Amino acid sequence: MAFDPRDPYDAAALYDMWLNCQGCTATFDFEPERPLGLDYYHDIGQRAKAEGWVVHEQPEAEAGEDVSYLVCCPECAARFGLAAPQGGDRRAPAAIMDICAAVRAAESELAA
Repeated sequence: MAFDPRDPYDAAALYDMWLNCQGCTATFDFEPERPLGLDYYHDIGQRAKAEGWVVHEQPEAEAGEDVSYLVCCPECAARFGLAAPQGGDRRAPAAIMDICAAVRAAESELAA
């Protein structure tokens, strides 16, 4: 499966470049030996999901506000009573789509 900008795990990994728990110092870190790109962020997001991290897209406080994500490691998610978001029909945030377009352009330029 490929990067999905509607998946909060993929989107948060792309937006933040790696996932940092907001309840403690845990980090779902990057893999420095791998080239950055949408496949990289998809893998990071999906590994975090499989390992029990919880990522929720936060609603905008005001129209036009940047997208943000609540990210918690498995221990903090359990401590705060958070569960992984359920599937559903999500819309990819505009900021994530803009970043995706820039990454795809850079990947195309490097491939040429």
